[in-house]
Amino acid sequence: MGKQNNQRKQCAYVACAGGERDHTCRYGCTGCASCVEVCKKQAIKINTYGVAEVDPGKCVGCRLCEKACPQGIIHMRSAAEVFFVRCSNREKGAEARKACEASCIACGLCEKNCPSEAARVEDGCARIWEETCLSCGNCVVSCPRGVIYDARGIIRKETR
Repeated sequence: MGKQNNQRKQCAYVACAGGERDHTCRYGCTGCASCVEVCKKQAIKINTYGVAEVDPGKCVGCRLCEKACPQGIIHMRSAAEVFFVRCSNREKGAEARKACEASCIACGLCEKNCPSEAARVEDGCARIWEETCLSCGNCVVSCPRGVIYDARGIIRKETR
């Protein structure tokens, strides 16, 4: 990819969700295309918002993209893992809000509402631990910023 993509920075969550603003999240996808270049199955592309997007139908789980990502934000997840956090920002509260309108602000509501303690805030960002997750969806509906996502599309948080 060209030099322009290397300089482009956006919050991966907002960009993938359809936002098209200039974001300053230093933890998100930079659109550098390192993952695209190493993918032998052409399962990753840089989408119209300038961030990496994986086609799960083409991905074989080789994990080369994880190793190539300079931001360290690409992570393999199992198909059984239905809830995941679409943010990697580690700033808290006001700083996270400045960087992105949909970043995790480490409020802890997901953690407080999780009956199995699978949702935890660590390093300023929510995490879901698949091993203990009951798939109840409390984390999805309790997240005030819609950062926790249901991959099945069953539980959706209404956003303003």
